[in-house]
Amino acid sequence: MPRKGKSSLSRVSSQRQAKRLARSLESLEDAELRRQEQAERQAAFRASETPSQRQERHFEQTERQAALRASEIPS
Repeated sequence: MPRKGKSSLSRVSSQRQAKRLARSLESLEDAELRRQEQAERQAAFRASETPSQRQERHFEQTERQAALRASEIPS
């Protein structure tokens, strides 16, 4: 029987590592531009959503938030 391969969960992909490096080296203006472009892409995506898609996205977001709150340790 072949050996089981190691999981790649703990490894950072080379593409992700390159993006992390690029973000750490970018200027404040470049970072602001990147954030602005991302906000515009997100706004365009949400504008093109149907009401049922929007409702599904909100439902999933609510479930995720509830799971996060449930996993918090009360202080």
